[in-house]
Amino acid sequence: MTIYRFLRKFDLFNWFYYRFWNRFHVLKLNYLKPGYHDADTILIHAMFQSLVNFIELEKPDEIVAWDADPEHKHAWEEINELYNWWIDRQDREKDNPLFQPDIKSPNMKFTPTGEKYLDPISKKEEGTSRMDFVHESKEAEEKWEKACEDCTVWEKKCYDEDAEMMARLINIRSFMWT
Repeated sequence: MTIYRFLRKFDLFNWFYYRFWNRFHVLKLNYLKPGYHDADTILIHAMFQSLVNFIELEKPDEIVAWDADPEHKHAWEEINELYNWWIDRQDREKDNPLFQPDIKSPNMKFTPTGEKYLDPISKKEEGTSRMDFVHESKEAEEKWEKACEDCTVWEKKCYDEDAEMMARLINIRSFMWT
């Protein structure tokens, strides 16, 4: 029995092959910055990274006859629209009201409260603090508060738009094969 047949018999060949050479099961999220992210953020990035990989790596425009019937034609238009939206979406943070040049982030002041709590990890008693924003002026404080309110509205709009685009991507997923 050859080594290849032995490894194949115990599926060790596939285990090594797909973990060290062809890592098709790994999805590299190109547009997600390093660090902690909530599951909803990871989900949208994973979905649209799959779309980006489909367009850029599989090149379906060279393989599939998208104008063969109206359903395929619509799917191709939708795929391209979603792809372009995702690429353009990467710059939308510049529209965040909190990141505008005339908005100055306040300093933070921490004041001990005198209260204690038990840290669940270290099992030690820790003190608590109150965090306050310290603004340079009353005008700066008003601008900051207005920007925070606008940011809440902007984030809701972005979240709703993301949800709509995710639903559209799910609706055309049956066409994402080559």
